[in-house]
Amino acid sequence: MQRYMHVYGPVLSRRLGRSLGVDIIPFKTCSYDCVYCLLGRTTCHTLEIREYAPSADVLEEIRQRLQEETPDAISFAGSGEPTLNSSLGEIIDGIKAMTDIPVVVFTNSSLLWDAKVRQNLARADIISPSLDAVLPASAEAVNRLVPGLEVRKIYEGLKTFCHDFHGRIWLEVLLVAGINDTDDDIEALSSAIKGLDNIECVQLNTVVRPPAERSARALGMSRLQAIAKRLPGKVEIIASSFGTASSRPAHHTASAEEVLDLIERHPSTAEGIAEGLDSDLEKTRGIVKELVRKGSLLESENDGKIFYLLPQAR
Repeated sequence: MQRYMHVYGPVLSRRLGRSLGVDIIPFKTCSYDCVYCLLGRTTCHTLEIREYAPSADVLEEIRQRLQEETPDAISFAGSGEPTLNSSLGEIIDGIKAMTDIPVVVFTNSSLLWDAKVRQNLARADIISPSLDAVLPASAEAVNRLVPGLEVRKIYEGLKTFCHDFHGRIWLEVLLVAGINDTDDDIEALSSAIKGLDNIECVQLNTVVRPPAERSARALGMSRLQAIAKRLPGKVEIIASSFGTASSRPAHHTASAEEVLDLIERHPSTAEGIAEGLDSDLEKTRGIVKELVRKGSLLESENDGKIFYLLPQAR
């Protein structure tokens, strides 16, 4: 199987089923430099909106992949903040012209104050914006905003988008122990979420993969459950136990190329890789072991588990 530049998967997602990933931003190009980022430190910290990946190239790869697979969703995520790509709306329109598979965009919300960005996102079916903190000091500590970007501006853009958007909105909140999980933080988040229209659910998350900063620690489940009760509306805890099953029926034989495509965007355990690619665990372990031997993958320990990542990610 060939390796694609802009698409990966489909990956098994608890939220979306089998989701074909679309990556339209160069590695670690982002308006944030989050302490918890599974891909490491941001190397291009920017607010520059431009065509980082040509829409024609992206759409051709999607067209080819859809001839091979029929996923449950097509989701924009991966190496950086997708709304930085000025062609996002054009790419979504192109997908809509070739299939009725739902289109999902995961965004850090940092550019929603820009009317053009909101117009680009309006074409999607599901948007998952993030809001990790609304207290300025906490937002700076956890997200490390690009200079010149302010929390109030981000929130007002998110508020406008949520009011105008006609699709489904899943708001994600990721908490890091001792950084953005204080009582004051949760009270401020609760108040802010109450001010947002059309939120289908709040998805509460914490650090589950090796973070950019080793000091970024996860909250325990009991703490997450207590915080969930303090947030408004429907709240789901999505902190992943992904890949914990030791044996499960597999419907696909993963290739080394598919493993690398997944790991490039989502460092995972061997179990997580197998589950994500719907592949046999023992065969997946064999592929991973060989990729480590060749130097194509690195091992990284987090919370007692071995995760695999590309050398460029650290």
